[in-house]
Amino acid sequence: MVTYQVMQSIFDRNCVVCHSPGNNDLNLEAGVSWTNLVNQPAPPAEACGGTLVVPGDPSASYLYQKLTDPSPCAGTQMPRTDVFPDPLPACVTALVAAWIAEGAVGPATDGSAER
Repeated sequence: MVTYQVMQSIFDRNCVVCHSPGNNDLNLEAGVSWTNLVNQPAPPAEACGGTLVVPGDPSASYLYQKLTDPSPCAGTQMPRTDVFPDPLPACVTALVAAWIAEGAVGPATDGSAER
């Protein structure tokens, strides 16, 4: 099972440089990323809409599409910066797909178990 902590480490290493308060309309920092992603609509800047993470369905999840499609319906494939000029490796996007397919399990709420 791919845990939320694994996902957050992916976000921390590859996404929060741009997706943090004041930098973008999607904050992927620890403590808010799960709430900002799961069952949430894509940001208004993404004209094609969709849901960012649809638990159980990677192909319907806009986050997964933005990470894996070289020509997504809006914008460009993520991550895209001078720091990260290449798409994420397939092994990383496979973790994202597995996390979503397994139900996009969230962070532990009581310090001992994930939900």
